Amino acid sequence: TDFCGPPKTIPHASLSLDKRYRVGQVLHFKCQSGYDKRSPTSGTSTCKKVNGKVIWTPLDIRCANDSS
Repeated sequence: TDFCGPPKTIPHASLSLDKRYRVGQVLHFKCQSGYDKRSPTSGTSTCKKVNGKVIWTPLDIRCANDSS
């Protein structure tokens, strides 16, 4: 079975982490308390095999608070 490495982190977003990520696994990012999702708000990334490489799909999510 193929596995993705650790996903990249997003400022002010949290993620429930496993140790190993199988191809096909989808991660759901959530903004931390006090932070809101700003456009773009796609908070998922998927482990995929593309051209023989195991990668995470690009993640577009920004978490910001109203004072920033």
